[in-house]
Amino acid sequence: MEIRTLRYFLAVIDHGSASAASRVVHVAQPSLSRQLHSLERSLGVELFHKRRGSLRLTVAGERFLPMARDIVARADRARTMLSHFADGTDAPLTLAAPPTTVADVIAPYLADEWPLVGLQDIVECDTRVVYDLVQRGDADVGISTLPPPGSMDTRVVGHAPVCALAPSGNPVAALTEIDIADLVKERLILMRRNNAARLTLDAAAAARGLNYLDPHVVSVTSVAQALASSGHGIAVLTDQPLFGLTAIPIRVPDGILSVTLYAGWDSNHFAASGAASLVESIINYHRTLPALS
Repeated sequence: MEIRTLRYFLAVIDHGSASAASRVVHVAQPSLSRQLHSLERSLGVELFHKRRGSLRLTVAGERFLPMARDIVARADRARTMLSHFADGTDAPLTLAAPPTTVADVIAPYLADEWPLVGLQDIVECDTRVVYDLVQRGDADVGISTLPPPGSMDTRVVGHAPVCALAPSGNPVAALTEIDIADLVKERLILMRRNNAARLTLDAAAAARGLNYLDPHVVSVTSVAQALASSGHGIAVLTDQPLFGLTAIPIRVPDGILSVTLYAGWDSNHFAASGAASLVESIINYHRTLPALS
């Protein structure tokens, strides 16, 4: 099974027919079709239903498609890595992080520092699978609200405050901070329990034996902010405020409620030094900002 043949297979899928694929990959259609037949023989299954000149994936083809994309993507990354070794340049890195971290931590950094870092791509994902992507090789560095596995190198990137986001007409918006015991008496708009701010708030409330008053639970942070802006309650998030909302820090017995952000990367990674430098650069940038300290 050759990478070249997998590229032909993907070209047929992406361009709708063998004739269209042959033009894209610059191979004569009969030769491309022979290569696909050879691929099917080597796999021992039919990948396409062939009807009246059209090609449609079989069940086996549907199962094989994501594997083929993954194999080709890994081959491309390997080629890129080795080309950087050959010419002595640093390899470009892929970073995985949750959407809020990308928006509030990575994007502001890149706006100022993009020309200075070897960052090729950013993958948004659930905070719980960030390090899975790193371990699979789909990302080189991960930033998450969870600490990485012990096998990884790690740094604390910073601490993002969990804030009550209130509209200007709400008395809470006039406060400089709000105690968690007072906050839980308000109508709250909370994220589901896969959200770091929600988990942190839950833990702090449970530690003091506090309960919420029938919160409105949503799945998207921008929706939580929109609901708060329209007067439906107070959103609790680490996100930067939108829609004219005011962010009020939440006081807990040991200080201001916050979420810790961790970076993790494989110490044996071919670009481990580059990953460490990237993380250090992000940390140094945000040391000057009040939102992440």
